[in-house]
Amino acid sequence: MKKRVKSILLFIVVGGFIFAQSPEILLSEGQEKIKEGAFVQADSLFNKALELDNTYAPAMFQLTQLNLRLGNMEKAQNYIRDAVEVDREQYIDTFNKMNEINTSMNDGTRALKGGRLDEAFQLYGTVLEQFPYFSEAAYSMGLVKFREKDFDEAVHYFHKTLELNPLHKKAQAAIANVTRNIFNDGNNAYRRGDLEGALAAYYRVLEMDNNFYRAYYQIGVIEAKMRNLSSAIESYLNALKIKPDFFKCWFALGLARSKEGDKEGALDAFNQVIEIDSSYVKAYSSLAEIYIGLKEYTKAFEVLNTATKIDSSYSKSYLLLGIVYTELNQFEEAVDNLEKGVALNPKDAKSWFRLAHAHNELGNCEAAQNAAREAVDRKKNFGGGWYELGIAEWCKGDGNKTVALNSLEKARNDRSWRKMAEYEIDKINNPHKYVE
Repeated sequence: MKKRVKSILLFIVVGGFIFAQSPEILLSEGQEKIKEGAFVQADSLFNKALELDNTYAPAMFQLTQLNLRLGNMEKAQNYIRDAVEVDREQYIDTFNKMNEINTSMNDGTRALKGGRLDEAFQLYGTVLEQFPYFSEAAYSMGLVKFREKDFDEAVHYFHKTLELNPLHKKAQAAIANVTRNIFNDGNNAYRRGDLEGALAAYYRVLEMDNNFYRAYYQIGVIEAKMRNLSSAIESYLNALKIKPDFFKCWFALGLARSKEGDKEGALDAFNQVIEIDSSYVKAYSSLAEIYIGLKEYTKAFEVLNTATKIDSSYSKSYLLLGIVYTELNQFEEAVDNLEKGVALNPKDAKSWFRLAHAHNELGNCEAAQNAAREAVDRKKNFGGGWYELGIAEWCKGDGNKTVALNSLEKARNDRSWRKMAEYEIDKINNPHKYVE
């Protein structure tokens, strides 16, 4: 009795396994895999069906269509030939049509090479109508449009190719080539100052490839330049969704957030830069600027000292150290750092202005005059430079009154420095009002 029960159970298990592995089930599973885009798995399932039944023509037909998708014409022809041998009536029409499309594809290639683009496009289009899964026909139609310089249509057919066969490397490369060319057109427009033209090019790139993260980044750069900070931030974030380790984009995001007043968001972005590339010295100086604005001088010192160790030739680090020491009324240390800054970047008017101010605070009138003149030589309408020059020339009453007043009048022409300049002018002209 026990032996009989075991036999029945074995029959059920084996029978169930065989049923589960039947060609029909494998065929159905393979078709589902094709819908999912899992072509390698589909190929495996159809071939397993043929291993169970090497006369199972529906699997041969599915393998024909699958290989057409993948551009394997020779394999597709072999499978349809096998299917015809099993069921001629069912598959002979497909076999004959495939012979016709092979001829049409060859004719299309000759027409394309001969420059008969309309003829080639028509031939490839006829093939795609008859066999909507034949990726090479779609790709060839894209090539024709590319030759015609109709890039939007070319990309449309290359995308169609990838819908049929996501592994089609030539279609991927073709899209990349077109989008790269249009992206470069946008870059050239940006360099010419044609911001609208550049934006149009970058948006066109994204229509063709919405994963082209550099286009999002460049849109952000332009929006920031146009002071559309919220749009810039949105574009930077779109780029970072695609390329999270794009540290220059994190840096640009930090600058935009800082200008918008989101200091915490800016700090986070600059710290992300450092996490990705700890040698990117600009991120440290940008952190320091925010810490200085928040009067968190200890943190500013920390990041700036790190910056000078990473790149001792980056002038801005020394400028910012000079500012911190100035804020703390440590003017000798401010002078030391500002002198390093102007030695590295003598064209920076603001560094010379800061140096002039520190010298004035120390009573170094001649050194202050020299630094202030360097500032105004580089930025003639900068009131700050003229203001410090006026202070240095007056030298608390020991200098040249006429030259001092002349400098302060020039400072007064800068609206940002007008009130301070007027105050100093009045002090020079009416000293009795300011006797303590």
